[in-house]
Amino acid sequence: MSLPRAQMQSLNGKRQNSQRMQQETSPTQHDDLIRYICESWNTVSRELENFSQNGADTNKGGPSVLYYVEQEPNPQLKDFEPFDLEAWWGKRVVQNITRTQSS
Repeated sequence: MSLPRAQMQSLNGKRQNSQRMQQETSPTQHDDLIRYICESWNTVSRELENFSQNGADTNKGGPSVLYYVEQEPNPQLKDFEPFDLEAWWGKRVVQNITRTQSS
């Protein structure tokens, strides 16, 4: 199945981005995938929350999704330090801005 091809149009002498126009005119597979993941996650979250609030479900014997909690820390991860990607990107943006202003 192919999506309709966006036409390049001139608006006030400027060319429109064809990819943006294509996304505005028809839903993409990406949108469908995001919607599916969100709906699936919401279903799992509701089921787990209902099980936590109501206790054991007498019809099913429990939720079909279980939340895993490690009982003992993994010895291979004793020196693990989480990486803050958002802070790293923030520092990089500041460095790029500082570098371009000083040039």
